[in-house]
Amino acid sequence: MRRRVQEYISTLLIGTIAVSLISAGCSFLGIPSANNLNELQFVEATQVYDIHGNLIAKLFEENRVVVSLQQISPYIPQALIANEDSRFYSHIGIDPIGILRAVWVNIRSGGIVEGGSTITQQLARNMFLTQEQTLTRKIKEAILSLMIERKFTKQEIMQAYLNQVYFGEGAYGVEAAAQVYYGKSAGDLSLAEGALLAGIIRGPNIYSPYIDMDAAQKRRSVVLSGMGKAGFISTEQMKEADAEPIVLAGKKKRTVQASYFLDYIAQDLVGRYGANRVYKGGLKIYTTLDIQMQQVAEGVLGQYQGAVLIMDPRNGYIKAMVGGRNYAESQINRVVSEVRQPGSAFKPFVYTVALQQGYAANSVMTDEAININGYQPQNYDKKYIGSTTLKKALRLSINVIAVKLAQQVQMSNVLDLAKRMDITTLVPQDNNLASALGGLTQGVNLMEVTTAYTAFANSGILSKPIAILQVLDENGQVLEQSQIIQKPVLEPAIAYIITDMLQSVLQKGTGMGANLGRPAAGKTGTTDDAKTAWFIGYTPELLAGIYIGNDDRKSVGITGSHVAIMWGQMMAKIVAGTPVEDFTLPPDVIAGVPVCTDSGHLASGKCKEVEYSAFVKGTEPKAFSPPRKRSFREDIPQPAPQQPQEKRKPVWRLPWLRLPGF
Repeated sequence: MRRRVQEYISTLLIGTIAVSLISAGCSFLGIPSANNLNELQFVEATQVYDIHGNLIAKLFEENRVVVSLQQISPYIPQALIANEDSRFYSHIGIDPIGILRAVWVNIRSGGIVEGGSTITQQLARNMFLTQEQTLTRKIKEAILSLMIERKFTKQEIMQAYLNQVYFGEGAYGVEAAAQVYYGKSAGDLSLAEGALLAGIIRGPNIYSPYIDMDAAQKRRSVVLSGMGKAGFISTEQMKEADAEPIVLAGKKKRTVQASYFLDYIAQDLVGRYGANRVYKGGLKIYTTLDIQMQQVAEGVLGQYQGAVLIMDPRNGYIKAMVGGRNYAESQINRVVSEVRQPGSAFKPFVYTVALQQGYAANSVMTDEAININGYQPQNYDKKYIGSTTLKKALRLSINVIAVKLAQQVQMSNVLDLAKRMDITTLVPQDNNLASALGGLTQGVNLMEVTTAYTAFANSGILSKPIAILQVLDENGQVLEQSQIIQKPVLEPAIAYIITDMLQSVLQKGTGMGANLGRPAAGKTGTTDDAKTAWFIGYTPELLAGIYIGNDDRKSVGITGSHVAIMWGQMMAKIVAGTPVEDFTLPPDVIAGVPVCTDSGHLASGKCKEVEYSAFVKGTEPKAFSPPRKRSFREDIPQPAPQQPQEKRKPVWRLPWLRLPGF
């Protein structure tokens, strides 16, 4: 005990001597000079907002929201002064009388009951020093307190203290504490609520009502009693507040929405502003995220591993980002970090180059077994359909025709186009026909291939992804404002015709599960052994890409058609109740031309199957499809109705033909 008394007396003497040392700066003690204490800066959480201005998350090392003294209930500073620092408005940063009183109280009680530190000393210690119990630290604390008192008003010091101090439960500062304990702002706290918060400061792990309600109530009573003795409240007010039940907001499990997206923007921001400013600078980040779309997207993957990305193709705004099925399980953002084979989701690039080279949606190719220097691509169902238009071949995702087309337009041209559309993972080894089916050396990531599709959805204009709209500093000053970055990569007519072809994928192709009953287009993709399954689809206003794939590359057991169903269910929820829009028809394009799928000619009554296609004006088919040749079965004479059939002579069967009746 004698040692503790000596420490308090030493602190008093040191504090008195410190006045004469202020002008010297005390650099030898490692204390900031008076000239460097230009403002009382403290750690404040960065707040992140979605595109509608909804607060979606805070980035912080310490959960803190800074408020002015005018935004804090007056009961809280009154409670602090009455119970922690009664001479706050009269001392010079250290309080010799308070130190002596604390020494006397502690001697009488046989332990540490009161501290001798002023509010200013506590602020100096918490902001600039450590919590070590050494004489050197006490000297620094005293000197810093004197320096702070010389440069700042009492109101500024009280405001800084209330925004800085720890209240337990992860809450730094009075505003965060008010939200954690009561679910309201600090300015709305009652006398009883303010007294409780002020009392918690003495021992957050002891007096938190979430930890020990009885201890919290007793501590509140002590604080209210002190406020009454100091004359801040009447006896009646004290009794009423003491009788008020403690009603808490309830502990909430900290669930962070859009975790992968937050990591994505935080990494970007740290690169420009540094970690300290991002996590401690109180920035306000306004993003492109739509929290309602994000919530829908987060429910898509279920038990599957994979990723989801939703963008606005008109401007590149990222509306939702899901980097995996469970952020707690894995923080890898598969939207940007995973590079995978795209499968048939790469075929639109092949068809786009074909259109650029003069092919049309009704150009006819033959689906058949082929062997190109030993390469023998097969269709998914191992079957062939013969002559068919490119539009039908794309909607049915026929591999053979994609390879034949790539051979004719040259795969190097396809790769060049994909690179112009911002796919960066392509390598020289990809210049082979297997790449036409998405068999790339490395693959693509979801971000880049989805971004490439913005050109199809946006009249040939590629929109680069944007996540951050605006960044404000702690004072509300604009630090940066985003700019839409776009570039033309396709002629509007080409983009529209590809979109028209991809619409048929949803109407009667491999992606029928994604049909929304409104204009939409897209492409499925399934890699060898079903290791990865894709669907990338879009409406005029939204573009969404999904891939499903295990991290260990084991088969997921589903195809792109299954992913199309997932896409359709997600998008149906997102677009429900929104106006129906159609894709913009360029002035040089004619749409809805009926075409026979086996001949490519204008459809007539003789067509076995009709599709409706888009063409650059002047290139649409002019001639009707010639009468369809009857099959061998149809050429066999049939008996007249209700006539007795004559006994026919046997017809010899050729080894490659099968005739009726045999």
